[in-house]
Amino acid sequence: MAAIALLDLAIAQFGAPMREFLGEVRRRNVFRVAIVYIIAGWLTMQVVDVMFPALNIPDWVTSLVAALLIIGLPFALIFAWAFELTPEGIKREKDVDRSQSITAQTGQSLNRTIIVILSVAAGFLLVDKFFLSPDGDEPVADIKPSIAVLPFVNMSGDIENEYFSDGLSEEMLNSLANIPQLHVAGRTSSFQFKGENQDLREIGAMLDVANVLEGSVRQSGTRLRITAQLVNADTGYHLWSETFDRELTDVFAIQDEIATAVVAALRLELLGETVASPARGTANVEAYNLFLRGLYLSDQTTEAAFLSAIEALQRAVEIDPQFARAYALLAEVYRFYVSGFVSYGGADFANGFRQVHEYADAALAIDPELPDALIAKGGVVWATDFDIDRASEYFLRALEQDPNDPGTLSWMNYLRMVQGRHDESIELALRVLSVDPLSIGALRALGDAYRAAGRADEARATYAKALELQPDTARINGRLARMALANGDFEAAARYTAREPVQWVREMLAIMVNSKGENSDAFQAAVQAYGEAYGTNNSYQLAELYGFVGDLDNAFKWLETGIEIRDPGIPWMPTSEFLVSAHDDPRWPEALESAGF
Repeated sequence: MAAIALLDLAIAQFGAPMREFLGEVRRRNVFRVAIVYIIAGWLTMQVVDVMFPALNIPDWVTSLVAALLIIGLPFALIFAWAFELTPEGIKREKDVDRSQSITAQTGQSLNRTIIVILSVAAGFLLVDKFFLSPDGDEPVADIKPSIAVLPFVNMSGDIENEYFSDGLSEEMLNSLANIPQLHVAGRTSSFQFKGENQDLREIGAMLDVANVLEGSVRQSGTRLRITAQLVNADTGYHLWSETFDRELTDVFAIQDEIATAVVAALRLELLGETVASPARGTANVEAYNLFLRGLYLSDQTTEAAFLSAIEALQRAVEIDPQFARAYALLAEVYRFYVSGFVSYGGADFANGFRQVHEYADAALAIDPELPDALIAKGGVVWATDFDIDRASEYFLRALEQDPNDPGTLSWMNYLRMVQGRHDESIELALRVLSVDPLSIGALRALGDAYRAAGRADEARATYAKALELQPDTARINGRLARMALANGDFEAAARYTAREPVQWVREMLAIMVNSKGENSDAFQAAVQAYGEAYGTNNSYQLAELYGFVGDLDNAFKWLETGIEIRDPGIPWMPTSEFLVSAHDDPRWPEALESAGF
C-alpha cells in the first residue's frame, strides 16, 4: 500500500538502532493495526452520530463510545506488538519461531481490511452527503436560542392584582421579543397555560422552545416580591432563578432588571455589550398600571371586559397624554367593541370608528413608527375606510419594525385573502402559527385562509384544532356552520350553529338552517325580525341572508346600506359563501369598487 511504502521510505532516513526498532514495528504489523483501528473507529463514530439520535439514545452514550475508542487504541497497539496470529491461534510473539512466522500474510490481510473499511467509509460519506444531509442548495436555517414567557402567577390572593401579574409577563415577553437573536413564542400561545400546572417539558415541546421563563408576583401593600425562574425545557432543570423585592413604584426598574438577568442567563453572545430596554412610553406609574389593566381586560373578549378596558385606557391617556402605547391599545379595543366582535353594542359605526381614528392618530403623532399604532391605524383604515392600499402601507411599516409580529402578519393574511392572493395568505397565516402555535386567533386565521382558497378539508381540520384547545371559543363553530350550509348539509350546520356562543351570529345562521335554502314567507319574516332586532349595524349579515336564498335585489340593497354606514363586515364580501350567487350580477363589480376593491 502507498502508506506502507511511504513508511518504509521514512524508516530509511533514521539511524541503525531506530531503523531496527521501526522495522520490527512494521514487521509485527503495528502500523497496519493502527491504521485499521483509526479508520474503523472513525467510521463507528459516524454511524453512532447518525443512528443514536434517531433511536433516542442519550448524548452521554455517544461520548462514552468515543472515550472507549480512544482508550482502546494504545491497548490495540500493545496487543499487536506483543502477540502474533499463527495457524494455531494467537500466541505471544516471543514464543513464535521467526522461520514459522506468517506476519507477511497477516499484513496482506490487514491491507485488504484497510481497503474494505475505506470503501465502506467512502460509501457512507456519499450516502450522508446526498441522502441524509439537507440539499446543499437549500439555505441552512438560522437556529436561534428560544424561550416562552409563561404568565406570572398572582400569589397575592387579590383577584384585582391579576392584571398586574399578567401585564408584567407581557412586558417581559416584549423585552425579550425586541432581541433579534432570540426566538420568542407568541403571547397568545404562552398564555394558553395560564392557571395550568403542566410539566414545563411538555410546554416546551408544544411551543417548540428550548427554555421557559416562569414566575410569580406577591404584593403586600406597596411591596412587591417577584420571583423569576429560567428552566431548560428539554430537561426540566433550572438554569437560573432570582427573587426581586421592590417597591411598587419601581416597577419599570424591576422589569428591566429581570429582562437583563434572563438575557445574561441565556448567554446570548450575539447581543453585543448592551441590550436596550423597550420603551415603556410613560414614566407615570399610575398610567402604566392602568395600561396593564386594560391589556389584561382586553384579552377577555366580553362586552363588560371591553368596556372596563376602555375606561382604564381612557384614564391612562388622561393622566399621561404622551402615552402612545395606551392610545394604540385603546384604538384596537374600541374598534373591536364598536364592530360588535363578541356582542351587539348598537354603536353608531360612523361616530365610533371616527373615535378609533382619533385614538390611532394620537398614538402616531407621539410615535410615528410605533408598531402597535401602525397596526391600529391600518386596521381601521381597512375595516371602515375600505382603503386596502393605504392599510397595506401601515401594516408593511409595522412589519419593518417587527417582521414576526403575529398581529401584523394576521392583518396581512386577511388583506391577501380578500384580494384573492390565496397562496400568500396561507403562507402568512402559517407564519403566524409558527410564532404563536397555540393561538386560537392564529388557527382561526389559517382556517379562514384555507376556506377562502377552497381547501375545505384543511380548513375544517384547522378549525377543529382550535376547538380542541378551547371548545367554547367564539366564531369557530359559526365558520364550520357556514361551510356546512354552503354544502347543503343542514343537519351538520344545525349542530355547529347551536354551539356558537355569539348570539347575533347564532341567530343569523339559525335562520339559514331553518330555511333549507328556500326563499319562503317564513324566511322573509325571520329576516325581517332579525333586521328589526339588530338594525342597520347588521347590514352585511342581512345581505348574506338574502344572498343565501338567491334574493339578490335585497342582498344588494343591504350591501349598499352597509357600504354607506361603513359596516366593518363589507371588506369580507369576496370571501362570503353566501354571496357567490351575486358574482355574476352586473351590480357586483360596482359593489366591490365601492368597498375598495
